[in-house]
Amino acid sequence: MKKIKPTIVVFGCTGTVGTEVMKQLKEYNCKVRGVLRDPERSYPVSPTLNITYVSASLFSMEQLVNACRGADAVFLLTATSPNQVEYEMNIIDAAKQCGVKRIVKLSAPIMQMAAHVEVSQWHHQIDKYLMQNIEEYCCLRPHSFMQNWERNTFTIQCFGKIYGALGNVKRNYIDCRDVATVAVNFLLTPEVVKEESVILAGPQAFTNTEIAAKLSHVTGQKIEYIDISPEEFFKLLTKRAKLPVWLANHIVELDKLAIHVREPEQDTVTELIARTPRIIDEYFQESRDLFKKKSIWKMLTGPK
Repeated sequence: MKKIKPTIVVFGCTGTVGTEVMKQLKEYNCKVRGVLRDPERSYPVSPTLNITYVSASLFSMEQLVNACRGADAVFLLTATSPNQVEYEMNIIDAAKQCGVKRIVKLSAPIMQMAAHVEVSQWHHQIDKYLMQNIEEYCCLRPHSFMQNWERNTFTIQCFGKIYGALGNVKRNYIDCRDVATVAVNFLLTPEVVKEESVILAGPQAFTNTEIAAKLSHVTGQKIEYIDISPEEFFKLLTKRAKLPVWLANHIVELDKLAIHVREPEQDTVTELIARTPRIIDEYFQESRDLFKKKSIWKMLTGPK
């Protein structure tokens, strides 16, 4: 008798990490079901016999139960928002109702007393709920994603500048593709999974000044880091970038966190992915066109 393929349900399947989880799971002998919050959303990976999709409101228990039905494991990731605690607890409840055995969750680093990051507190509240309600669990805790530098493309392209409140402190960056590989391994392993905290650190940590030098090298253009106060940074994010207050607070808090709690300078994932992780120079080389300077006039008046 043939062994039944496991069914893996992926929440956050259209995000940077979730899309890569879908792509990597496609290569394994399993059924993958991506969950879309918007039924009109484009598919991150084309549907096949083994890649399917459902749509579900994160407020609807009926729809979430339908999304989790028959699943062996769930990858849990929703977009960061003030509703995240409610959304992810709803998903955990639906998974439990469906008898899902394992949830692998993308979480946040555990905070020290010296730092406060509101979004991390949301994650830790969800983590606790997960461990109380699901038999097998894994909380992945990356510090910073290399791909998060794409948030800075506007000021880099238009002005050749990176703004922040990090001073000369280093932050550790990991490629989302490596994070996805760790997640896939935990989703599919036949071993029992009870991991409260899997720290995911990339191979190196850098100051923003060092990052600016790397971007200058790959783009062939001068890019510099401008260090400003946390108050100035918050004002820039809310007034100029028009970010919501909670998100601007989160970005400023992450810089404060790195200042108060030193981030790793060596990787923690080589043994988890059975290879050395990607270095940030590889990511910047692949993505160099995203950071090349453009005319601000063209940026503002180009095709919508």
